[in-house]
Amino acid sequence: MEHPFGPLALGLCVSAIALVVLTGLLGPSAAQPPLPGGPSWLPPYHFQAHPAAGLVTGLLLTAALIGASGLALALRELGRGWAPDPGRLTLGGAVAALAVVCVPPMGSADHLVYAAYGRLAATGGDPYQDTAATLVRDGDPVGVAVEAPWTDVPSVYGPVATAEQWLAARIGGTSVHTIVLVLTLLGAAAFVLTGLLLQRAAGPDRIARARVAILWSLNPLLLFVAVGAGHLDAFALVFAVGALLAVRRSPVLAGVLVGLACAAKISLGLYVLALAWGLRGRPRALAAMIGSALVVGIATYLPVGFGAFDQMRENTKLVSLAVPLRLVLKPLESAVGHDGARSLIGLLGWLLGALVVWLLARTAARARPAAMAHVLRDSAAAAALLSLAWLLTTPYSLPWYDVAAWAPLVLLAPSALDWLLLARSTLLVCAYVPGRVVPLPDAVDTLQRTLRGTVGPWAGAAILVAAVLVSRRAGGFPPLRSPRSPGAPRS
Repeated sequence: MEHPFGPLALGLCVSAIALVVLTGLLGPSAAQPPLPGGPSWLPPYHFQAHPAAGLVTGLLLTAALIGASGLALALRELGRGWAPDPGRLTLGGAVAALAVVCVPPMGSADHLVYAAYGRLAATGGDPYQDTAATLVRDGDPVGVAVEAPWTDVPSVYGPVATAEQWLAARIGGTSVHTIVLVLTLLGAAAFVLTGLLLQRAAGPDRIARARVAILWSLNPLLLFVAVGAGHLDAFALVFAVGALLAVRRSPVLAGVLVGLACAAKISLGLYVLALAWGLRGRPRALAAMIGSALVVGIATYLPVGFGAFDQMRENTKLVSLAVPLRLVLKPLESAVGHDGARSLIGLLGWLLGALVVWLLARTAARARPAAMAHVLRDSAAAAALLSLAWLLTTPYSLPWYDVAAWAPLVLLAPSALDWLLLARSTLLVCAYVPGRVVPLPDAVDTLQRTLRGTVGPWAGAAILVAAVLVSRRAGGFPPLRSPRSPGAPRS
């Protein structure tokens, strides 16, 4: 069978990546904060074109929409048996990751506060108690570079993330440019390594490996928000994906790796539940996985103390703009007050997430690859389902969080889950362009507020409705012990 749209899909993905790189080359803008310090011969590189906010917003929105179109075409062709060379695609993805790292991070200013947390740790401070403002009072240039509203916010990340940031700060010293370069290189390396691990997990099937290469390694949305934007998520996720790969042969190693993932970013605790589901028929292996994960968690958090959880608890009260639950925030605040509304929305998020898991469980079960060892396929399906349900229903969500669902999802067979996640990622990426919290021209500000505050919540609600329709088409909730697929090997 010929696949005339396959080359077009790849061309669109590559074009989207090229647009992101081009936008980065233009230099500091409404999407790209400046990176002071550091030798000019080191990446990231850029010109001083002083691009207008409207231009960079238009370029990044165009890149997101072109990239999403390429992914949609790729999903269509992969579902029809298209199997381009996965090795070449993976190599292309590695080149693309390097290219986006060679221009400054865009889409947020989070990498600057990462640098400040690392600088605090490297100079004897406590990033869980101190903030960038502490560095500013001492005249430290790394603290001065941090932008509002993060100047007075302690770290919300785990000790493994802090260790990464400490390493970058030890190498970079007082140069924001060099610290951020180290962080983005580590993130890009983790992203590429994750792709290689997913290739190994997919097995020898060429179509399955091509699916991994396109939807992960060459995915322009992920390359922008997870690699190009310099976020921590790619670094944290590689441990969780390693745990998926290890669970079949070594539950202890899987527990160690997923413990490290949680000690980088606590939301990856969903992978603990996924691994537990995959090991549900092996009580000793399940106990070994959970036990080793707990040991790692205790060993990493004990040195920093319980203060590491303080900002996490504060973040549970937040409700971001482009999520469906934003639609009920004001009515609830009117009814039960600010604090009551935040607590109630958190509970609603968990209940709604459980409902989405219940609705999409049969779809996820049917997407498990029959040729994959059942512990891995069950764990991957559970990780994809839990992560997708969390993304669609949590009160606080940002586009770079989506890597947690894309990684296990690319291991599954084509299903409606692909389209739900693609819609969610496209929506969130567009809603958070250009990304920096800076004054914008009226037209750009209106567009951003409309996408983030109006289109985002209503479109997110529409995706939830689509999930309900998918569940009806799939025939409802599956039995707890669905039969194993023919030919699936035991492990």
